[in-house]
Amino acid sequence: MLVPVRSTIIGTSLVLCALTATTAEPVAEFFNGRDLTGWNDEPADMKYWTVADGAIVGSSTEKILHNTFLWSDTPVDNFYFVCDVRLTPNNGNAGIQFRSQRLEDGHAKGFQADIGAGWWGKLYHEHGRGLLDKNEAGNQAVKPGDWNRYEILAVGDSIWTAINGKLCTALKDPQGEQQGRIALQIHSGPPIKVEYRGLKLIKNPKLELVGLDEARLREALQSPQKP
Repeated sequence: MLVPVRSTIIGTSLVLCALTATTAEPVAEFFNGRDLTGWNDEPADMKYWTVADGAIVGSSTEKILHNTFLWSDTPVDNFYFVCDVRLTPNNGNAGIQFRSQRLEDGHAKGFQADIGAGWWGKLYHEHGRGLLDKNEAGNQAVKPGDWNRYEILAVGDSIWTAINGKLCTALKDPQGEQQGRIALQIHSGPPIKVEYRGLKLIKNPKLELVGLDEARLREALQSPQKP
């Protein structure tokens, strides 16, 4: 819940104060670690998704014809999300959609925190503007074939991602969606396996990430790259 602010504060100061003065709200049943309760709202190609050893697993032993998504029922706007991701092989591709909407054909439109060799930690706008930043921090921080801690922080029009404690994307994007849903992706192409474990979602989070406070996170912000 937002803490009320004085009406005498206007403009940018009001926005910053309102975003900062929040009460963090952990979503207890975002993923229960046992089954896909809360993650089965008309998902496309459910055959690709299972739960094993407390992780959500997307996999196929055959060629995947189109991008496939598993949708969470929980809507998000301002949030912090963290999970561990393991991709096999690392030259495959997957991603974490957020503030996204499910299209009629089962595809997604909205932000995607990307996963895969050359893509770790980058921000992509699925079915929209494409790649929004070119940072290489995630590719330098990732441990191929192993578990990697993936963090996403989105507050207002600002988005940050981090891989294994290293800040990757820091983007201020007034054009972007500010609400929607989270979905996990496995990309079209050769056989692949991607595992997501330890999923945690907090609504209205504090503006801090990987040891950086609000001031330093805001200093790192950049604009989306031009097409």
